[in-house]
Amino acid sequence: MAVTSIWPITGNVGAVIDYATNPQKTSVASLSELAALHAVDNVVEYTADQMKTENCQLVSGINCIPAIAKDQFMKAKSDFNQFGGRTCFHGYQSFRAGEVDADTAHKIGVALAKELWGGRFEVVVATHLNTDHYHNHFVVNSVSFVDGKRLANEEKAWFKFRHIADELCQQYKLYYDPNPVRGRSNSYYYQ
Repeated sequence: MAVTSIWPITGNVGAVIDYATNPQKTSVASLSELAALHAVDNVVEYTADQMKTENCQLVSGINCIPAIAKDQFMKAKSDFNQFGGRTCFHGYQSFRAGEVDADTAHKIGVALAKELWGGRFEVVVATHLNTDHYHNHFVVNSVSFVDGKRLANEEKAWFKFRHIADELCQQYKLYYDPNPVRGRSNSYYYQ
């Protein structure tokens, strides 16, 4: 099972989307470059514009197009006059090193986003490959493009996020590890 978390953002939705969809972090083509960079202490990574956007393969949009998601998020807010307050939610789903391959991590992330928010919200799902463990980032519009209602920031919503994520991990044959890595309360592994 992956470790999950989600939190509200009140700032610039574009900055969150840019962070999540950074081609340097989401590109399969960049893995060997990134591995070499991370082998050196005090790494200074390349800026996002130094890698071609075409390499950005592990970014998906649910009810939106990632390249213009910021505009689509803002249009939903404008259509329903829902400005101010929370602009979006930013979440992650993090797998243990070696637990899944990049494609599987992304498929699980997309399935999770569709299940949780796909009926009413625009979501950008980006799988980051720049660390020793693959992890998905979710940027969810705070306003529904369907009815203009805001996404609830309730404790039960977080539990649903975690529960659905756990179910998907089990569907992808990730099984509970009775001796989890220290600090990780919910660790699963491939069997």
